[in-house]
Amino acid sequence: MKTGAHLKIKNFGSHVLGVALEGDPRKPEPDEFRVSFPGGDVSVVRCEDGSYWAHVRVDHEQASMFKPDTDTPHRIKDARLDIAGRHTSEVDTGEFGADGLYHLAVRIAPKGGRR
Repeated sequence: MKTGAHLKIKNFGSHVLGVALEGDPRKPEPDEFRVSFPGGDVSVVRCEDGSYWAHVRVDHEQASMFKPDTDTPHRIKDARLDIAGRHTSEVDTGEFGADGLYHLAVRIAPKGGRR
């Protein structure tokens, strides 16, 4: 079977599409799965121990991958951590080690863009 041949875009609910990475060695998947969007990309990278890294990259003008002829400068504008039992307003964005951390969000906007 060709690597990733079983991966299909699926409906994950109202106005949500996605791909389910299964982590099943019998169904070869790419080492990295990337979604590109205006302003950057998001990648899911499988580690040898079966864990995953989720990477968020923005088109920042000082980043080595920035292409001034085609990219519009973007920046990470905001971030949020969701920790079980706490309201997001009570959480500091540096609390990545919290046991109850179950979600993080990063907002990406054009540099100099409006809120």
